[in-house]
Amino acid sequence: MKRLLGLTTAIALLVTSAAAWAAPQDHDWDHDHDHGRGHNPKDEGRHDNGQHRGWEKHAYRRGERLPDRYYERTYYVTDYEHYHLRRPEPGYRYVRDDDGQIFLTAVATGLIVDIVVNAH
Repeated sequence: MKRLLGLTTAIALLVTSAAAWAAPQDHDWDHDHDHGRGHNPKDEGRHDNGQHRGWEKHAYRRGERLPDRYYERTYYVTDYEHYHLRRPEPGYRYVRDDDGQIFLTAVATGLIVDIVVNAH
């Protein structure tokens, strides 16, 4: 009798586990909520390269330091005539942020010395 009960229990466990394996697996392992149906429509039109800066723009002031990414050559302003700027003194350079605002910064410290207004 014990043998029959044990055999029945083992068969029941095998049948139920096989049914669980056969069930559809709707796990969203990459957490993008598209459930394997393609891209997430909420991501369309995002061109921030993962550098979301928040909903409000930061108003930089004299004495502050710009984020490190603005101290790469791509952000340096060297066409002074185009922006109607005077050539900076040695030890200073113009830096332009993503919004087009131009700052005169100290090369050694990276601090904002002046903010250029209406530079076109």
